[in-house]
Amino acid sequence: MTAAIEKSIYLSAPKQAVWTYLTDARKLGTWFHPSDTDMVAGASYTLSSQSDGERMCWGTVEESRPHDYLRWSFTVGPANGAMSTVEWRLEDIAGGTRLSLSHSGLPDTGDGFGLLLALDKGWHGFLMNLRQLSDDTPLAEAQPAA
Repeated sequence: MTAAIEKSIYLSAPKQAVWTYLTDARKLGTWFHPSDTDMVAGASYTLSSQSDGERMCWGTVEESRPHDYLRWSFTVGPANGAMSTVEWRLEDIAGGTRLSLSHSGLPDTGDGFGLLLALDKGWHGFLMNLRQLSDDTPLAEAQPAA
């Protein structure tokens, strides 16, 4: 068995704008961690700490269906090389987008519970960063990178 984290938020922005914040390396760094590359299917990526530039998490973009679905393999140092899966689903709703996150393949053992708690807390904070960014500067006004 493995554990999973499931979260959803509502953003007052169209799916295309939200998608840009999930896939553009520079925009990803405004609410999550800076990436060394855009998140496109088949690309390996490394996300770095905003405070010291150290590698935080890494993996490969496994699937990309623009504006609807994105899947990454994902690991962090404390996972000791064990890969998990991060999935993003975007749905049109009246007035904006419902963004859903599923982070699966996480340890469900007592020893892995600390990592599960840390990732759950982290995702909560990062999604709130994205919501704050959406509230402060509507993502709909943000132009995708060239």
